[in-house]
Amino acid sequence: MAPVKISHVVSYSSQDPKYPVENLLNPDSQKGPWLSCPQDKSGQLKAELQLERAVPISYIDVGNCGCAFLQIDVGRSSWSLDRPFVTLLPATMLMSLADSKQGKNRSGVRMFKDDDFLAPASGESWDRLRLTCSQPFTRYQSFGLAFLRVRSSLDSPDDPVIDPSAPVSSGLSQDHGGIKKEGSQQLQSNNIRKALNINSRMKHVAGTSNHRERRS
Repeated sequence: MAPVKISHVVSYSSQDPKYPVENLLNPDSQKGPWLSCPQDKSGQLKAELQLERAVPISYIDVGNCGCAFLQIDVGRSSWSLDRPFVTLLPATMLMSLADSKQGKNRSGVRMFKDDDFLAPASGESWDRLRLTCSQPFTRYQSFGLAFLRVRSSLDSPDDPVIDPSAPVSSGLSQDHGGIKKEGSQQLQSNNIRKALNINSRMKHVAGTSNHRERRS
């Protein structure tokens, strides 16, 4: 499974100046987590992240830092701003009510895979992530994420990917943001060339056989 780089932050609702959302761009850095602003008592924290390319998302590893719930929605950078994203990971509990109130187990790690993701988002290609972190049980501590790692079923960046401006798949409604998976023109050309080569070799063999029969 190839890691997918988060290229930049598109938007966010809140951040602690000491622990900005940019800390999520490099999950292996030692800069610290992304935390809500200490003055923000809304209990909700959002960020939209741009991936380096549109890929099917197979695994997401999350390092928690005080969140009670996390939801991940996906979309495309080519979409209009008013188009709704699609839910990939529904709101999932990362901390219990008791742990939230007592400040325990704030730094757990969760690993999500295909079986945890919802259709029709699972299996399609996306280049935008929208994170929604919630902590409704206590308003006295900042919360957020320690890290976020995204991995794809594609083995390497050289594997073919779907262009962000590709048309929507007929199998999914436009609201679901399905992406049509078509063979590339290059692959079609290669198949045609192979077929012509095979046909040419068959004609050559047949011609050689007829020539030998006439000589005999």
